[in-house]
Amino acid sequence: MRAQPSRWRPAPSRARSPARPDRRRGGGSMQDERPKGLLNGVSQAARTLLGLILLAMVLLNVVNAVSRYALSYVVIGIDELLVFAMIWMVMIGMLLVTADRSHIALEIVTGRVGPRTRSGLALLHHVVIAISCAYAAWQSVKFVMRVIAIQQTSMALELPMAIPHAAITVGLGGTALISAVLAVRDVRGVVSPRLAEQPA
Repeated sequence: MRAQPSRWRPAPSRARSPARPDRRRGGGSMQDERPKGLLNGVSQAARTLLGLILLAMVLLNVVNAVSRYALSYVVIGIDELLVFAMIWMVMIGMLLVTADRSHIALEIVTGRVGPRTRSGLALLHHVVIAISCAYAAWQSVKFVMRVIAIQQTSMALELPMAIPHAAITVGLGGTALISAVLAVRDVRGVVSPRLAEQPA
């Protein structure tokens, strides 16, 4: 019997699946993903509200300019509405900025330290904000109660002055609450460096 020549067959290639970025290490595009939930819904609603307030302010400003300079007619109360809307817009924006950790800050120190030290500095930062804003919010509550008691109104539209003053209470109180929540997360980052590397 003649031995049959063996035929060489290439081994099947084993294609490796691309490495998936680790969520715990914050690599790849997973770092930019935010968990979806109630907080994201509230944040999106607040951003939508800010956009609507800004559009309303622009329209009121256009109406005020056209009526004053083109029609020689002054619409009473538009200036008051613009001022009140601006106050509320700033206070709502402060809540979003605090939640996103986007306050103006110098990164000279935080950019040169490790995750645990960075979390410690953020913890100190948020504790100071929470305490100071909580105290200011409480003082604002007492002032708003006095305004309600004397029934103070605006000069043009005779709107209750508690409306613009309440914006300060909402902004400071909400900032204190959000800072307290962020401080708890910073404590976790100080305890565990791996948690400190995760995006907030």
